[in-house]
Amino acid sequence: MWPFVGRVRELEDVMSALTSGNGAALVGPAGVGKTRLTDEVVARLEQTRLAVQRCYATVATSAIPFGAMAAMLPADMRTANPLGRAVEHLLAEQQPLVIVVDDAHLLDDASIALLHHLIRHGHARGLVTSRPGERTELWQEGLLRRYPLGDLSRAESDLLLEHALGEPIDTWSAALLWSASAGNPLYLKELVVSGREMGTLRSDDGIWSWHGAIEFGGRLGELVQSNLGRLQPSHRHALELLACSEPVELDLLASLVREEVLDDLETRGLIRVAPSERRTVVRLGHPLYGSLLRATCPTLRARTHHRALATALEATGARRREDLMRIATWRLDGGSPTPVNLLAAAAEQAWAAQDVTLAERLCRAAVEAGGLSQVGHVFGQVLMHGHAPSQAETTLADVMTGPLSPEDLGRLAATRSMNLHFGLGDADAATALLDAVDVPGLSADVHDWLQVVRVILEAQHGHVATVLERTYHPVAPHLSVHMRRTRALCLLHAGRYREVAQEITAYEALEDPAEPDDGALRMRCFALAFAGHLAEAEALALTMYDRPFDDLAFTGATSLYSVLSFCARMRGNGSQALRLAREGSPKSAERPLIFDAIALANLACAAAICGDTALAQHALARAEKARRPAWRLTGITVSVTRSWVLASTGDVHTAANAAMAAADECAELGAHGSEAMALHDAARYGVDTSLRLTALTATMDDPMTKAYAAHATALAHAAPTALETTATDFQRLGATLYAAEALAAATRLHRTRGNARAASQASARQALLMRDFDGVHTPALRAGDLAHLTRRQSEVAHLATSGLTNQQIAERLHTSKRTVDNHLHAIYGTLGVTGRAELRTVLGLP
Repeated sequence: MWPFVGRVRELEDVMSALTSGNGAALVGPAGVGKTRLTDEVVARLEQTRLAVQRCYATVATSAIPFGAMAAMLPADMRTANPLGRAVEHLLAEQQPLVIVVDDAHLLDDASIALLHHLIRHGHARGLVTSRPGERTELWQEGLLRRYPLGDLSRAESDLLLEHALGEPIDTWSAALLWSASAGNPLYLKELVVSGREMGTLRSDDGIWSWHGAIEFGGRLGELVQSNLGRLQPSHRHALELLACSEPVELDLLASLVREEVLDDLETRGLIRVAPSERRTVVRLGHPLYGSLLRATCPTLRARTHHRALATALEATGARRREDLMRIATWRLDGGSPTPVNLLAAAAEQAWAAQDVTLAERLCRAAVEAGGLSQVGHVFGQVLMHGHAPSQAETTLADVMTGPLSPEDLGRLAATRSMNLHFGLGDADAATALLDAVDVPGLSADVHDWLQVVRVILEAQHGHVATVLERTYHPVAPHLSVHMRRTRALCLLHAGRYREVAQEITAYEALEDPAEPDDGALRMRCFALAFAGHLAEAEALALTMYDRPFDDLAFTGATSLYSVLSFCARMRGNGSQALRLAREGSPKSAERPLIFDAIALANLACAAAICGDTALAQHALARAEKARRPAWRLTGITVSVTRSWVLASTGDVHTAANAAMAAADECAELGAHGSEAMALHDAARYGVDTSLRLTALTATMDDPMTKAYAAHATALAHAAPTALETTATDFQRLGATLYAAEALAAATRLHRTRGNARAASQASARQALLMRDFDGVHTPALRAGDLAHLTRRQSEVAHLATSGLTNQQIAERLHTSKRTVDNHLHAIYGTLGVTGRAELRTVLGLP
């Protein structure tokens, strides 16, 4: 039996109806979880003084008097008054009676009459499950309270999956399963069972993920086929057409299918007709219907369906923006000749819609048809974002050897230079290419675009302030949005988070609202998170997962995992931070892209805070390898992360040096946002960075940077009261990790000064904050267990638990082995331990 999650309110409502009323009716479609909720109710009822009698109505018993209730009635019912005999038998039970009926819509008339009589006259209470619109006598007459039961929400589905699988499932797979099941618990269960049996759902590194397409093996296929029922040829034809095209306009489908067929399918719930903007569209009644119909439709018949759809849509004039994509796709699927210009136009639309899979398919079809020159600029971008920048370079170089106008050559060079820069990390080659095509006489439009591309590339390796100034250079009005987008990125690096939001709002007003800018979404998320608005950042990032799950495959979306992981880390939710970081990190070590270095650095940071030193070091090494000189601004994320990884090994001294080196690197580039983070890390590791952080608050007026500066100042002045105030500031922002660290430091200082009461109060606040922490290990928190040790003893203790010998510790701290021996002897005596194993236990290390 699957675990029972969610439905808390429904469970309490039903129990209330049974204990203080006549009972309840759970009404909902098949598979929605009526029986599972009933099981939970019955389990609770059996703990009370109520006697429970349960029966199951079926199609087979629906034609037999008292068929469903036969098991609870006497064997001999031959009497002139069988209803009275049944009532008399049931009332022989001394305890209050509850009759539970599954699938009450299949009850025979005699059973309905018996149940009706018992409940109306107060002889029993009832709990029934039923499909909507059938056998409604029991609740329409007010005998039972009716409780509609709907499908699971996304959050409930995710929770059920995690409980059922015993380990987390990645966000993309959870979205896939929720979308495929449409929140129906029975379908969700069978998808999981089928996926595990076929190996498409499997656990890797403690996280479940789905691989490949949904296959209909075992009970899943039988269940979906059963719900479809027996179909007449005309009905199957209509459903197969819809499976090949959904969602499709009603008028288009009606041109291929008789109206009475559509009416019948809608009445049976096999299709849904609903308005969508200014048109009426048709969808299948459940996503799995489409998956099964496509899987079982013979190849030749499917090709015929696709050709018919393409012809019908072309006959309407293909007026909508997405029509070219549909016609091209249906022509390819139907085996019809498809003009190169149609494939090229459709590929551009697919790329603009961020449907990477379709864009690549259309591009490859165009190339096979000899249209490389027409589709090359799109194909290059598709390949770059598909982690194939070398292939993109080859493709774009081939296109540029053809006979092209200077304008076409310039546009292709712009795309190729971005691939050289962002894909291959070759800034010099990218710049040289732009210089080569920016020739005298070039149209102003293309010349301006080349200037914009130069600024976009420089924003990844130039000084932030210099590039920011260049974004104000005038360009053609329709290109200004690109300049403003780059300006927002520079402001983000500069730590001017409020201006980031203002700039994004300004340039979003210039864009097509029908095509949301995911780059803007990502920048907003990072600006909110880094400024200390964690809840807003999380809420905005999660809107990405409300979109169709295919969008998550788009490369840039992975950076949203970094935002969510950062927020989880700040809240002390280590396991969640690590899970999100794993999901967002590249699985392959082949040819990393610019986003991959950020994702890997984030994974290293999350692993470090969870105490998984091996994973942290491995991820950091991959992140270092993913860095390119062309991506200096991205690379500083790796530099800032290095101190977290070093601190996780217990080498706080080296971690502090790494944090200061990262801060200096950031300052050299004008990346003050990252500089503030690195300086705060150095302060957490014992370096006085209060003056530099305070100076940064002159241009960075966000609450998080101010809290960083206050924390560093309180640590530098060894001021416990100020640390407690800082903890309050961090707590207000949701950064409970830093709040707990500030309180840990305040506790130690109060104890050192003999103020036991203040120490106890600060410690209690820290314990309360850390109540919801999950697997978090930082030097400042571990030092709370070493409150009676000196700073040097604490450092020796951490190094000793990292696996270093006394001689290695001495070399690391530039002291003698004898001194380290003495420190360890004093540590063991103070803490009452006898060796390193017990010391690790005291520190809470695995």
